[in-house]
Amino acid sequence: MSFLIDTHAHLDFPELFSKLDTIIQNAKNQNIMKIVSISTNLNKIQKIIDISSTYDEIYFSVGTHPNEVLKDKNCTNYDLISELSNISKCVAIGECGLDYHFGNEDKNLQKRSFITQINVARDMNLPVIIHSRDADEDMIDIITDEYKKGAFKAILHCFSSGRDLAICGIDLGFYISFSGIVTFKSAKLIQEIACLVPDNQILVETDAPYLSPVPVRGSVNEPMNCVYTAKYLSNLRKTKFEDFTQYIYDNSFNIFNKIS
Repeated sequence: MSFLIDTHAHLDFPELFSKLDTIIQNAKNQNIMKIVSISTNLNKIQKIIDISSTYDEIYFSVGTHPNEVLKDKNCTNYDLISELSNISKCVAIGECGLDYHFGNEDKNLQKRSFITQINVARDMNLPVIIHSRDADEDMIDIITDEYKKGAFKAILHCFSSGRDLAICGIDLGFYISFSGIVTFKSAKLIQEIACLVPDNQILVETDAPYLSPVPVRGSVNEPMNCVYTAKYLSNLRKTKFEDFTQYIYDNSFNIFNKIS
């Protein structure tokens, strides 16, 4: 039997939060055993903590998404993020990073927030969940510079960037996580990159409620759909589904080492 972990979902978002009991049961029915609910804004972290307290299967991260830095006055608050990361079911920092898709007016604050969260992750020995969109060059510069100051664990989540960033992440020992995007016909480069990632550095996620994979593309995404992405990737990488799911399941526990 194949088991999976959805390493990245937004269970506090209204599309999912309104029907959490059903969402979690659907996941269990597809052998999605655990879900990491991801923080995007520290103003909303209590809701995520409450979800993880209610459901044994749910763990969470703490941090600020790059597109939220202007809305989150604590986006560079090292002490607060560190304190919250001590909660037993907090398994990661982020998601954080760089996103220049909508403009660059907050670029410097994005960088400060990102580096702050890397520092917390390094000091707390937790993985940092990295979001990168239209920012490959600056992302490579920051992660390589910060790694020189001290090693840290990381996941390049929902990977949709270029080959250079992928290779940089692989060389640093980071995990690379693929969402439903990899199943899209237009995602040829992402599919090529998915074949380059070593077996012990690959993860799957939904990024629910977004980015539903084929064959459910266009619907509200939920953790149970991890299985479609895993099946696609196992075929793409010419690996038996049972073998592929075993090592991504093991990888999930290796990177999120607070998950029991």
